[in-house]
Amino acid sequence: MRTTIDIEDDVLAAAKEIARRQHLSAGQVVSRLLREALLGGGEKSQAMTDGAKRPGGFRPFPAAGVVITDEQIDALRDAEGI
Repeated sequence: MRTTIDIEDDVLAAAKEIARRQHLSAGQVVSRLLREALLGGGEKSQAMTDGAKRPGGFRPFPAAGVVITDEQIDALRDAEGI
């Protein structure tokens, strides 16, 4: 279904980056993430903020409104010769 919604710029950029990595459309990624959240994915997120086990043992940083893309990281690596 096609509709129009307002998505914050950093969230859209993150969804597009996930879509690029997984060879999907941004709409497919957003739909999947919304579906997971509506089916209880929020419980997992809440558990992570309550001190439960975290992916890779690290607590994710809070959203800062900025998304760093792989292209930006690659450009920094090239500039630093890494």
